[in-house]
Amino acid sequence: MEKLGVDRFIDYKKENYADVLKDVDYVLDTLGDRELPNEFKVLKKGGSLVSLRGLPNGRFAKRAGLSFLKQLLFGFAGRKYDKMAEAKGQSYDFLFVHEDGAQLEKIGGLFSPERPLETSVDTAFSLEEVNEALDKVKEGKSKGKTILKVNDK
Repeated sequence: MEKLGVDRFIDYKKENYADVLKDVDYVLDTLGDRELPNEFKVLKKGGSLVSLRGLPNGRFAKRAGLSFLKQLLFGFAGRKYDKMAEAKGQSYDFLFVHEDGAQLEKIGGLFSPERPLETSVDTAFSLEEVNEALDKVKEGKSKGKTILKVNDK
């Protein structure tokens, strides 16, 4: 991980990230309600938290083009997280996710263009090379995502 540019590796079995990290620019939440207070704790003033598992809020409803009533309802539902964010000048966004490239682009678009999320692709294998790809991942030799091309499109 350090070769990929990580400042510090945290073994979650030995230490709690919320006790170690601080002033983080962006947090991508995949754990939901029970972990959001810790995620806001490590986020710096002005930082952004995007949740895939928390509650939708009014900003989500507005971005999704939902009716005024739904914006109001979602605003009420997500108010708890909006208040947590407002306490330190942070922002909270929710995103429904589907497993497709368009959704991943939306996630990336919620972060600042000055400091975009970056992906690291290690190797792209053809379908015929599936065993080699699986071996590489199993052995922990990937330095980023290992891609399996199902067809050439």
